[in-house]
Amino acid sequence: MYRTTTVSELRSDLASLLTRLEEGPILVLSRSRPAAVLVEPDVFEAILERLELLEDIVECRKAVSEYRRDRNVAVDAEEVFSSLGM
Repeated sequence: MYRTTTVSELRSDLASLLTRLEEGPILVLSRSRPAAVLVEPDVFEAILERLELLEDIVECRKAVSEYRRDRNVAVDAEEVFSSLGM
Protein backbone atom coordinates (compact mmCIF):
# COMPACT_ATOMS: atom_id res chain seq x y z
CA MET A 1 0.00 0.00 0.00
CA TYR A 2 1.24 3.46 -0.84
CA ARG A 3 1.75 6.18 1.66
CA THR A 4 -0.05 9.30 0.49
CA THR A 5 0.35 13.03 0.61
CA THR A 6 -1.44 15.93 -0.99
CA VAL A 7 -0.14 18.51 -3.43
CA SER A 8 -0.45 21.13 -0.67
CA GLU A 9 1.64 19.02 1.72
CA LEU A 10 4.13 18.38 -1.06
CA ARG A 11 4.58 22.12 -1.60
CA SER A 12 5.01 22.89 2.07
CA ASP A 13 7.10 19.90 3.16
CA LEU A 14 9.03 18.64 0.12
CA ALA A 15 12.33 18.13 1.95
CA SER A 16 10.72 15.92 4.59
CA LEU A 17 8.85 13.91 1.97
CA LEU A 18 12.03 13.33 0.00
CA THR A 19 13.75 11.86 3.05
CA ARG A 20 10.74 9.58 3.60
CA LEU A 21 11.18 8.06 0.14
CA GLU A 22 13.61 5.60 1.75
CA GLU A 23 10.50 4.00 3.28
CA GLY A 24 8.89 3.50 -0.14
CA PRO A 25 6.87 5.31 -2.82
CA ILE A 26 4.55 8.18 -1.95
CA LEU A 27 1.32 8.71 -3.85
CA VAL A 28 0.57 12.42 -4.36
CA LEU A 29 -3.13 13.28 -4.39
CA SER A 30 -4.68 16.30 -6.03
CA ARG A 31 -8.33 16.87 -5.18
CA SER A 32 -8.40 13.35 -3.70
CA ARG A 33 -7.24 11.81 -6.98
CA PRO A 34 -3.84 10.30 -7.78
CA ALA A 35 -1.65 12.91 -9.48
CA ALA A 36 1.87 11.50 -9.19
CA VAL A 37 4.04 8.93 -7.48
CA LEU A 38 7.32 9.91 -5.85
CA VAL A 39 10.05 7.25 -5.85
CA GLU A 40 13.79 7.25 -5.27
CA PRO A 41 15.86 7.62 -8.46
CA ASP A 42 17.34 4.12 -8.17
CA VAL A 43 13.84 2.63 -7.86
CA PHE A 44 12.75 4.55 -10.95
CA GLU A 45 15.81 3.32 -12.88
CA ALA A 46 15.09 -0.27 -11.82
CA ILE A 47 11.50 0.08 -13.02
CA LEU A 48 12.68 1.41 -16.39
CA GLU A 49 15.22 -1.40 -16.75
CA ARG A 50 12.60 -4.03 -15.97
CA LEU A 51 10.17 -2.45 -18.42
CA GLU A 52 12.83 -2.50 -21.13
CA LEU A 53 13.57 -6.16 -20.40
CA LEU A 54 9.87 -7.03 -20.58
CA GLU A 55 9.52 -5.18 -23.89
CA ASP A 56 12.50 -7.15 -25.23
CA ILE A 57 10.89 -10.42 -24.12
CA VAL A 58 7.62 -9.50 -25.86
CA GLU A 59 9.48 -8.64 -29.08
CA CYS A 60 11.41 -11.90 -28.87
CA ARG A 61 8.24 -13.93 -28.42
CA LYS A 62 6.66 -12.17 -31.39
CA ALA A 63 9.72 -12.94 -33.51
CA VAL A 64 9.73 -16.60 -32.50
CA SER A 65 6.02 -16.87 -33.22
CA GLU A 66 6.51 -15.27 -36.63
CA TYR A 67 9.41 -17.61 -37.37
CA ARG A 68 7.31 -20.64 -36.45
CA ARG A 69 4.61 -19.50 -38.91
CA ASP A 70 7.08 -18.77 -41.70
CA ARG A 71 10.69 -19.92 -41.44
CA ASN A 72 11.60 -17.68 -44.40
CA VAL A 73 11.45 -14.61 -42.13
CA ALA A 74 14.72 -15.63 -40.46
CA VAL A 75 17.49 -13.04 -40.59
CA ASP A 76 21.20 -13.74 -40.69
CA ALA A 77 22.85 -13.37 -37.27
CA GLU A 78 25.38 -10.87 -38.64
CA GLU A 79 22.48 -8.57 -39.67
CA VAL A 80 20.99 -8.82 -36.19
CA PHE A 81 24.29 -8.06 -34.46
CA SER A 82 24.93 -5.18 -36.84
CA SER A 83 21.51 -3.66 -36.15
CA LEU A 84 22.22 -3.93 -32.41
CA GLY A 85 25.55 -2.18 -32.87
CA MET A 86 27.57 -5.23 -31.90
